[in-house]
Amino acid sequence: MKILPSSLREKKRYLAFSVTTETGEVIDRRLLLDEVYYATQSLLGDAGSSEIGYRLMDFDGRRGVLRVSLGTVERARAALATVYTIKGQRAVITVTGVSGTIRAATEKYIASEDIPSTNILSMQISSGIASGIAVREKGDEIDIVPDDREALKRGNTRFLGLTSSDTQ
Repeated sequence: MKILPSSLREKKRYLAFSVTTETGEVIDRRLLLDEVYYATQSLLGDAGSSEIGYRLMDFDGRRGVLRVSLGTVERARAALATVYTIKGQRAVITVTGVSGTIRAATEKYIASEDIPSTNILSMQISSGIASGIAVREKGDEIDIVPDDREALKRGNTRFLGLTSSDTQ
C-alpha cells in the first residue's frame, strides 16, 4: 500500500499547552491523556471525540504539544478547558498557542519558557559567548534560547544565532 502524498493527507494543528496543578506536582502522560479523553467524551460524545484525533507529541510533566485535526481546534480547546482534576488533585490545562508544525509550536510557545530539554528540543549549549537551550540547528548554524533573558531584550529577538566556531 502506497503512502498518501502530503497534498492528500488530512491537515493537522499542534496545540502547545501547560498543566498547572494545585500542588505543583509533575503529571504522568497516561493520567493526562485519560483525563483529556474523558473530558472530550463527556463534552462532545463519541462522534465529536473521534473527529478531534488527539495525539500527544511531547509532554515533560508540565508542558507539551498535542496534535489535533485542522477543523477541530476550537472543540479541542474547549474540551481541554473542561479538565479540572488529574490524579485526584485539582488541575487546569492552559493552551498557550496553536501552530501548524511541531517546530513552530515548540519555538514560539514552549522553548522560551526555560523548560528542560526534551525530545523536541535539541541540547543544552554552553560556550564562551552564551549558554542556553538549542532549538534549531541547520548546518553550522545553531539558534539558542539563552539562559540570560536580558540578551534577548537587548537584541529585540527570540533567539541568538551561533555558528559551530562560536560554540568551541
